[in-house]
Amino acid sequence: MLTRLTLFALCTLMASPARAVVLHVSAEAPLSVERFADALRSYVDGAELEVSPDGHAVRRDGSPTVPGVVDISLQRHVVADDDVELVFLDGEETILNRLPGAMRIEDLYRAAALKVHALLQRRRPALPPSADAVTDRAKANRDGPDRFILDAGLALLLPSAGPVREGLRLGAGLRLARRWHGLLGAYLEPPQSTRVGNIDVSAWELPVWLQVGFDWHQSAWSGWVDLVGHAALRRVSAQAPDIVSNSGVTLSPRAGGATGLGIAIGRGLRLEFRASLLAVLADTRYRVDGQVVSPAARVLGVLELGVAYRGP
Repeated sequence: MLTRLTLFALCTLMASPARAVVLHVSAEAPLSVERFADALRSYVDGAELEVSPDGHAVRRDGSPTVPGVVDISLQRHVVADDDVELVFLDGEETILNRLPGAMRIEDLYRAAALKVHALLQRRRPALPPSADAVTDRAKANRDGPDRFILDAGLALLLPSAGPVREGLRLGAGLRLARRWHGLLGAYLEPPQSTRVGNIDVSAWELPVWLQVGFDWHQSAWSGWVDLVGHAALRRVSAQAPDIVSNSGVTLSPRAGGATGLGIAIGRGLRLEFRASLLAVLADTRYRVDGQVVSPAARVLGVLELGVAYRGP
């Protein structure tokens, strides 16, 4: 299984495109670097954002600290304290834009993000999109922050009792806000067969899962935590020369949490690793003639490697 996961990760990374432009974002207090970065994520596609933790403004002369990184900063105007200055430093030139401080704070961040979008388009060799296309995209991002999510990958299910299982994870969901998401999906697992004494036991399971989570980090790499619930449909059958028994279709509820890390590999695409730990909320053991042929797992661990598409 580990070999399959490794090959899957290598193939995905080899298919990834060239690295996108990197934007180092900062803001001078009392301006918020996080709100400025959120506005840039809505209006600037195909760029990796690195948010300055200290919020210090960039220098107006000299080159960025790292070659190929564009430094972008919001700071108070040197003459008019009420106004705001956008500094765009790409190593070849420094571009200053003055923004009126009288506008609403949301409009200020939005106007700064649109100016950065225009400056980045000017740096590219290809022709920039039309003004109508930029306006339509900006309106769609402003009026509809929800983004559709597609999720697929391989899963290794590790119950505290019983055999280890492999499955294919499939899911879909929405970004509920800039940092919140919700997904619904299922694990597709092959049937399991074993022999207990002289009894042949077969079982199949279809776990349907729901998770709601918070992205605590968003940039070239991302991290998140989730609340996870499972509703697993199960059926166990047992056969022996004088025994034919089956459990019918039962429901096994589970609940717990998950954490994950993702790496951007393309526009809207992320390679993701996720680890989950869930408590099984019902006794799922199955007996035949007083003998347990399917043990009860009180805890389920899940390791997953996959790819998620989170919109353009």
